[in-house]
Amino acid sequence: MKKFMSLALLFALVLAFNGVAFGWGSGDGSNYGQLQETAVFYNNSGAALVHGQAVILDTSATAATTLGAYVTTVGASADSKLVMGVVKAPAAIASPVIVVTRGPIDTLMQDSSEAVTTGTAVGTAGSGTVGCVGAGGGLGVSLEAGGGTDGEYDYIWVQPTGSGI
Repeated sequence: MKKFMSLALLFALVLAFNGVAFGWGSGDGSNYGQLQETAVFYNNSGAALVHGQAVILDTSATAATTLGAYVTTVGASADSKLVMGVVKAPAAIASPVIVVTRGPIDTLMQDSSEAVTTGTAVGTAGSGTVGCVGAGGGLGVSLEAGGGTDGEYDYIWVQPTGSGI
């Protein structure tokens, strides 16, 4: 029993002094990835996807088994009800893509025509760069104000509302 207690104490000391934190977020909040919910979809957009682009469900797929599994870029559809989230990591054409479906992420913004301020609703941009986010609704809320430049990265909290049903 004494040996077991010594090992348990040693294990506790290792955890206490190695800097590993268990739980959501870490001391200074810099590891926001722990707060993200992600899902893997199939990039059916016909183009490579980059980090920060908004994606929507691809409803053009012909087989019923693919509906809900394919995503594409937004194009010129403002505040699409089909928005799924924001691309977390670059993805090649016709390959799996990791999408943040809830939580914080830095996102490509369309700030010249659809500028956002802190705490305002954001949605898919209706014009400009493909996959950008702008003022509107359906995707989430802005965590910082945009700088007025298209293609810059600003943090948002992703929380798609879909059709609101």
